[in-house]
Amino acid sequence: MNIPVISNNGQYGRWAFAEFTEVYQIEADFKAKVEKEFDNMVGKYTQ
Repeated sequence: MNIPVISNNGQYGRWAFAEFTEVYQIEADFKAKVEKEFDNMVGKYTQ
């Protein structure tokens, strides 16, 4: 889920939240989630 936010310097930004429940899978799941969100963010500006 992405939530629009205003950062400390007054500019808009985005936060993403994810819930991880499998303790031995957290590192891989986190990496995949970050890569997916980064690709989505970059894709919006490179198309």
